Amino acid sequence: MEHLSIDPRTVDLDAMIDRGIQLHGHERPFLVAGIRMGLLALDLLQSPGYFGIEAESDAGSTLPLSCLSDGIQVGSGCTVGKGNLRVTTVCRPAVRFVDARGRRLTVELRPDIFDVFLRDNAEKTCTLAREAPVSRLFLWEWAKTP
Repeated sequence: MEHLSIDPRTVDLDAMIDRGIQLHGHERPFLVAGIRMGLLALDLLQSPGYFGIEAESDAGSTLPLSCLSDGIQVGSGCTVGKGNLRVTTVCRPAVRFVDARGRRLTVELRPDIFDVFLRDNAEKTCTLAREAPVSRLFLWEWAKTP
């Protein structure tokens, strides 16, 4: 059986966000940011998504930050049901990814963007989440190998 794949360099972001809205129920900035975090991780790890990659989201279960994890599912293909997405109770906008080769990457929403998402209206922050360059939205770091 063939598996789905995601090519983060050619994917239609609007279509991905529409898929996220179908899953989540409405468009919100943390949902969109989670989708873009997942796509960024796939790009940096050169992963086709869905399988051969794991994610651990620190977004917790408190709204609105918890919406980030729904976006991670859409953007990376990792899901709670498949067991390759875990959600911790840390409550911070960060996700750790590990690929089948053992490479580890942490992607985190920049603190100033996190504050804007919490403070400003949803329409404005959704536009920011959709359109800002990834370098403006996120910090990322490769884990050091032991």
